[in-house]
Amino acid sequence: MIVKINDVPEPERQPKVSVVMPTYNRAREISRSIRSVLSQSFSDFELIIVDDASKDNTDEVISGFVDSRIRYEKLTSNVGGAEARNIGIRLARGKIVAFQDSDDEWTCSKLEDYLKVFEADVEIGAVFSNFIQIWPGGCRLMPVGLYTLNEKDIYTSLLWQNHVGTPTLVVKKRCLEIVGGFTPEMPRYQDWDLALKLAKITKLTYLKEPTLLSYVTEGSITQNNKAHLFALELLYHQHAKAINADKELRAAWLHRLGDAKICQGIKNGRGMLFEAFRCDPFNVRYFLKFIFSIPGSSRLYNRSKRFFGAGG
Repeated sequence: MIVKINDVPEPERQPKVSVVMPTYNRAREISRSIRSVLSQSFSDFELIIVDDASKDNTDEVISGFVDSRIRYEKLTSNVGGAEARNIGIRLARGKIVAFQDSDDEWTCSKLEDYLKVFEADVEIGAVFSNFIQIWPGGCRLMPVGLYTLNEKDIYTSLLWQNHVGTPTLVVKKRCLEIVGGFTPEMPRYQDWDLALKLAKITKLTYLKEPTLLSYVTEGSITQNNKAHLFALELLYHQHAKAINADKELRAAWLHRLGDAKICQGIKNGRGMLFEAFRCDPFNVRYFLKFIFSIPGSSRLYNRSKRFFGAGG
């Protein structure tokens, strides 16, 4: 049975967890994601599927699941993934909210494992974990990068690098309400943005064991350099005080922004790379990427990115 949210009276019993799953034109993949939620070892949850005005037969696929824990809401216009998640948060009846993407797969004890963490420390407001990214040709443990997560200062660790994938994140609803949920204006990195906001107001912790299988297909890979730069600039301005208080962290962000600007053909990107080197003169990577960013050397610069890593 599929429950249409707008037609449901106020329930007598609240589930402990609300799982929010936005979807858009994922009729081929969504069954796998739904099954991974419904087969959890912990069963006191509701699954809120927010259909962001899909044009395929997603609704028919969902109607094939006979489970009263499923609540389905199809929007009449496309609002984007961030706002679709916010709608799910507002509709959530549980005090704890988990997020799932409609093309990924949870491990069977994910919710049970997370709830043990919440119960062990009442001050924890959010939990996330590692995950396994699966490509057509292989898989790898995520996140990967240059910076190790410092559990004693997660906010600063998150400023260095995004360690959070949205489908690994489980949060107390009250904390989501305090920070205002996801930022719809963020064209990318909504997970990073939310994690940083949460880290400023509550205690975050993470599980090293992966709790998610994230499937990457050609259709899910986006190379929108303009959106990448815009999102980075928003994040930088929101957290500039903390970033600029540490020379090495400031250098990392100048490098990140400069790299994104060079990819957009924006002239002052090269100056930012040089400023990154000035802030952290022992970082050879910044200096060499500045040298390789000489106008007319785009091929050489792209090779340096593959060798040294991208700025983001």
